[in-house]
Amino acid sequence: MPGSAGRELAQDAAQDESSGHPARRRTDLIIGGGQAMGHVLELIAVAARTEIPVVIQGESGTGKELVARAIHYTGPRAARPFLTMNCGAVPETLMEDELFGHARGAYTGAHADKRGVFEEAEGGSLFLDEIGDLYLSCQVKLLRVLQEHEVRRLGETRNRRVDVRTIAATNRDLMAEMEARRFREDLFHRISVLPIHLPPLRERREDIPLLVGQFLQQFNRELGRTIRAFTPQALDRLKSHAWPGNVRELENRIKQAMVMAKGEVIDLESLDMFSGGAPGAPFPTYRKAKEEFVRSYLVQCLQAVKGNVAAAARLAGKDRKDFYDLMKRHHVDPADYRK
Repeated sequence: MPGSAGRELAQDAAQDESSGHPARRRTDLIIGGGQAMGHVLELIAVAARTEIPVVIQGESGTGKELVARAIHYTGPRAARPFLTMNCGAVPETLMEDELFGHARGAYTGAHADKRGVFEEAEGGSLFLDEIGDLYLSCQVKLLRVLQEHEVRRLGETRNRRVDVRTIAATNRDLMAEMEARRFREDLFHRISVLPIHLPPLRERREDIPLLVGQFLQQFNRELGRTIRAFTPQALDRLKSHAWPGNVRELENRIKQAMVMAKGEVIDLESLDMFSGGAPGAPFPTYRKAKEEFVRSYLVQCLQAVKGNVAAAARLAGKDRKDFYDLMKRHHVDPADYRK
């Protein structure tokens, strides 16, 4: 059951917090009560009790690191380090040094021995975020470490044994990257024995009220507020938004609204204060603005007729088949508005 899986992860998180483990935070909870996230939670449970290679796939902002943390902190390595490395944030010339470390004198400026992230994560887990961005020159070296469980520091001739669980994540289509010869096929098969796909927020709208409740608790503590809820109109606005930035965007929008709220209930005025984007944010493209408008319009039509598609199509002056096509294209489910 999705709900029971979610409760089990929450209980494990609470136990970790009570034990004082410094790396585990109460905000590291995976919230979801729908079928899509229920399947994710089941896969997390399988991954946590095994050492099976896992790759987490999903759009930016869907919570890939949260899933990696859940696998680590509900598994047998929970008391050992959990380290994160963003494979797209390190220049190619420094990547090998970051992964494997170096010996003193290995190059100019190497004044002391340095351990790489594999050695630093000994006994624990290493989260390789955005592995699809890893340079080809480093992919073959990473593959060797995963196969042999050994690393060799730059400037050394001996290998060092490492006991590290690696969890990979990417927002890229690795199959397409392999076809384009930007990602090695042998590395793909090594890391993706158990793929976990995180659905975008637009495909799990039923979880938005749960996420809102979690963020209210979190930011009330952080901001010193006592906000109780969103008005029904404000919550409907949240549920109808396209959320191209996924859960991360929702989190940011809720925090902004809580900062601006004048009372204990957030209304549309507080929610729309930043509807044009935070100051300094890039102006939306015409295509993005159009998509958000069309989706919002479809939702308003369905809300007006309580989810009756035929009536909504008449209201919009559209053929019913065309209206269905628009709903499918913009991920709108009429069942959400049949109340």
